Amino acid sequence: FTLDNWAHPFVEKELTSALWVSLRIALFATIVSTILGTLIAMSLSRYKFKASGAVNLFLVLPLTAPEIVLGSSLATLFLNRSVGFGYVTIIIAHVMFQISFVAVTVRARIRGFDWTLEQAAQDLGATPSRAFWKVTFPLILPGIMAAALLSFALSVDDFIITFFNAGSLVTFPLQIFGASRVKISPQINVLASMLLFASVALMAGAMIL
Repeated sequence: FTLDNWAHPFVEKELTSALWVSLRIALFATIVSTILGTLIAMSLSRYKFKASGAVNLFLVLPLTAPEIVLGSSLATLFLNRSVGFGYVTIIIAHVMFQISFVAVTVRARIRGFDWTLEQAAQDLGATPSRAFWKVTFPLILPGIMAAALLSFALSVDDFIITFFNAGSLVTFPLQIFGASRVKISPQINVLASMLLFASVALMAGAMIL
């Protein structure tokens, strides 16, 4: 046991670079999937339409299908369309499965929402958009934040789907996998521990707030 490796956590450039790649991809994919997933959840909860059953089915599929099926299917799609593998393909792949987690999480939050609160705000003179941003959005924001944090964690952690769609781009899980066939660097444990501590700090901050 030693803390010496914590003195230089970013000494291995390849490992650090892979971590920043994963964080950038996770951030962008989370923003896109959170917006789209929230809109889908609100549409399914608020409105009744003929295609709602099909939309629900497509939301469940990424949650139930094996990751190797999703990864290989997306890789085949990109190859058939002659799309170069890299940032774009990974982000598209991550958004595809993140949307399901966001929509399901936000929908669970909205399920018990009292829509008459919006109507009351409009009765008092608020426009529909103002009623949404001043009444509805603050009340469902905890669910949206929980969904965003969940999807961000899933994106940083994903290996199988990323493996099929990364091309020459190396993310943090891919870098660890490649390094594990030679040796496990202590810096891997340091950076992984930093991610864990950051996650716990976010959870603790949310509970305090």
